[in-house]
Amino acid sequence: MVGVAGKSKACRTCKKRRIKCDEGKPTCERCKKSGYACAGYSTGLQFINTSTAPFNQPTSNQSSAPIQLVGNTPVRVVPRIRTAELPMELSLAAFQSEVCTAFMLHNFVWKTYGNGWLEPAAQELLDQLSTQAVRALSGIFFGIFHHKEDIQLQACLHYGKVLAQLRMRLAEPSGEGVERMIIPVLVLLMHASYEEDQAAAVSHVKGLIMLLQVAGPFRFQNVPATSFILARQPLFLASEEWKTIPWALDPASKSQQNHLTDILVDIPGLLFRAGELQHNNDDPSARLAHLERVKATLFFLYCWRYTWELLNPDAAYETKPTAAEAKTRVIARRLHFRGSHENAAEILLYNAIQLFLLGLIEPLSDLTTTAADTTIAQQTAFLAATATSFPLSTHPRGALLLPDDVDTLRDLAIEICRAFEFQMHAPEKSRGSNLFFLFPLGIAYEMLKADADYKAWMKGMLDRTPVTSGYAVGRNRWFGKYYFPKRK
Repeated sequence: MVGVAGKSKACRTCKKRRIKCDEGKPTCERCKKSGYACAGYSTGLQFINTSTAPFNQPTSNQSSAPIQLVGNTPVRVVPRIRTAELPMELSLAAFQSEVCTAFMLHNFVWKTYGNGWLEPAAQELLDQLSTQAVRALSGIFFGIFHHKEDIQLQACLHYGKVLAQLRMRLAEPSGEGVERMIIPVLVLLMHASYEEDQAAAVSHVKGLIMLLQVAGPFRFQNVPATSFILARQPLFLASEEWKTIPWALDPASKSQQNHLTDILVDIPGLLFRAGELQHNNDDPSARLAHLERVKATLFFLYCWRYTWELLNPDAAYETKPTAAEAKTRVIARRLHFRGSHENAAEILLYNAIQLFLLGLIEPLSDLTTTAADTTIAQQTAFLAATATSFPLSTHPRGALLLPDDVDTLRDLAIEICRAFEFQMHAPEKSRGSNLFFLFPLGIAYEMLKADADYKAWMKGMLDRTPVTSGYAVGRNRWFGKYYFPKRK
């Protein structure tokens, strides 16, 4: 053979089969007769990195490196590993914003509260000002938690710029796209709450209310759902248009928590009117009329609960702890939910609303005993069960209280604690929405804090994670500070 000694001119298929090739062109006749696809005669190429930088010596297994076809040409790429040492510490300055945001989203209280809009804002999927507000909040949160004053200072400057831009955008609240400003306002409200800056929080709440009122419910049909601060003033959110129009384009998107929120927004007006009647106690007819309004709201709440029970049969169960664990627990049996954390969040919010409504009944009624209040609640429960076709006599009683099971307000507060205990088991794994994470426990705390064992139990649950640690001992001045009507 002419050329390189020992180099065969056979086609690649015959070489692989280790048989004599007839070297026919363009394809081998022997392959054709044998039923094989002739791979042709092009020579395979092998690329080896010949950089002068230091490399490890070639290893014996390089010959087994995979062959890749580039067009019809086989190419064998032999990997060679550069021996270079990494520095002991890499600068993360280029990723500072991403690191701070990821750390903030690890805060499960904020993540569940901002479900549906906080992460999209951080990922630049909403408007630019929302993204900037999230970055400012995350930087401040990260800097405070890790004692990084430089990061905290940069974030505070960023926060000031966001405020300035927000003021400019809200100068004309009736302008196009103003409804999108609700996300930056909510983020700034989260910042004020974390900093416990009451003046800033009040200012942001007023701005939020103004924004909602001016924009109107139609503009929020395609905007993520929002929350609010509960106060003893009637809310415009209690109007029927605000309960229906934002979901008119997609009624199925209205969650169970949204339905409960429709009832919750009625409570500030009920509290306001109850306060007026306490100062004018000489009008029995007005008191009776308001009592009927409270009972009507309670009826809607109980209808929701019986419907929920039919949709979520056997949603919760109890487990019995070991003998050693039982000695240290206030309630021996532990409550669990078969579904998601959202089921627990729904029961928590339901019980918090029920506590408010039942707390309003006693001072409004002409009856003076707790048993009388229970009778009103039982009558309302019976009417709600009838309206929802709930089988009171045949439905099996589970681990959760139904409206007709409640004897005292304390029972509801205890169930809140039990459901919250379930939520605090791996809360960071929750992917659903929880608009009012700490609100129900704050209600229960106000009800049970006189009992040292229950107070210690609630404090222990909050102290399990750094996110909520210290709430029960005054870290957040608003925790548990909820108004209840004065009882007789």
